[in-house]
Amino acid sequence: MKILLSCIFFRNFTGSEMYVYELAKNLVKEGCDVSVVSQHTNGPLVDIAKKNGIKVFDMKNPPGFKLIGNSYHKISDVNFDIIHCQHVPMTQAMISLYPNIKKISTIHSEIINVESPVKHPSILRYIAIRPEIKNHMIKNFGISENLIDVIYNPIDSERFNKINTKKENYLLFVGSLENLRKKPIFDLIEYTKSKNMELWIVGTNHSNYLENVLSNSHVKHFPPTQDVERFFKNCSETGGILLGRTTIEGWMCGKPGWIYDVDKSGNVINKSYHEPPLDVNKFSSQFVTKQIKEIYYKIK
Repeated sequence: MKILLSCIFFRNFTGSEMYVYELAKNLVKEGCDVSVVSQHTNGPLVDIAKKNGIKVFDMKNPPGFKLIGNSYHKISDVNFDIIHCQHVPMTQAMISLYPNIKKISTIHSEIINVESPVKHPSILRYIAIRPEIKNHMIKNFGISENLIDVIYNPIDSERFNKINTKKENYLLFVGSLENLRKKPIFDLIEYTKSKNMELWIVGTNHSNYLENVLSNSHVKHFPPTQDVERFFKNCSETGGILLGRTTIEGWMCGKPGWIYDVDKSGNVINKSYHEPPLDVNKFSSQFVTKQIKEIYYKIK
């Protein structure tokens, strides 16, 4: 199959970017011709993707088109079997450029507006990365339950596993520092302090509160990194918002995690502690890719 994946960002090691990369990498391994198109492609993830046989385009030159001024000019025909969309602006762009190609759309969050589902006759199915998102799509957007599949984030089980793990005295929080993560981070600062643990935060700083966070001597901050699994293999537990990659990657390394449910303003609705589930293999990239390929073939 020939597949085009679209997303706003494809340059660094964050949530939806890694979703697209993991899916694309495994589709290539299974013999698919895979391209990724994004508004932002100037980062280390692009080089890694190309080494794995993934073609990468930016929105100045999406497949078959060239942006001249403010208008796209068609320069060649394209023959993708499926376009797999993420994020509202990129989904709308794919509809505009390729209105007749069959599409599916993955929705990564129920609280971020850019993750809202887009309706169009060419979008034949939707993927929700957790059950709460499926419920949100049905309740708030009127998407038919029959059009939505719940398929979790794909995680590389060759990197995230129980091999050579140990338990050091730090809690790991991975993710960009911004408003949605602010209150969970400050709650974890107090929790780790009470347990005489360190808090290690890995992610890009998009906040105005990092200096305040680092005023606590037991907190460390690290930039995003390709080999983040080394942090997971050595931590004692994890913390994250919603059921995101941090929790799942920790589970696959045998580490329990705190899950913070937050609203659109970043207020904590609930927090809960979870041991790794018995069926953790359902998060492996190979299993997730197989599920998604089955959807591709259904609508092709």
